[in-house]
Amino acid sequence: MMERTRKRGLIFLALAAAIVLAVAVLRGCTGCAGAGPVAKSVADRLLPAPQRTVWARCPAPGTHSDSYQDASGSSTNYVYDVEAATEDGRHITVTIILFGREASGEGWLEIDARGTSGVHYQSVAEDEVPQVARTALGDG
Repeated sequence: MMERTRKRGLIFLALAAAIVLAVAVLRGCTGCAGAGPVAKSVADRLLPAPQRTVWARCPAPGTHSDSYQDASGSSTNYVYDVEAATEDGRHITVTIILFGREASGEGWLEIDARGTSGVHYQSVAEDEVPQVARTALGDG
């Protein structure tokens, strides 16, 4: 039993090292825009990372931290690093990717995050955001 647990740990470490190496290589790759946020998202999904629901204001248009062409080349995906808060008011910066459009800057987002990557997100009304989270983000 102990040996199997040890092997699993080594596999996770090898996977993490491979992802870090791939991100380091791709960051210097011309034409590989978007590889960093995508690799980070994949790592957060594969490695044991905490899952939580957080809330954030919808980012303003033009405030994306990165953008890249989608696989078909027909539209642009926008990467945002948003300041979010948990229902108990803890701050966390979460990366979300909007596919084919920029953020509107209006309203609030409820984000299901794994690690620091947004896995799912949806627009919600302000009254659906916990008061403690709104206060933590300066809108209480």
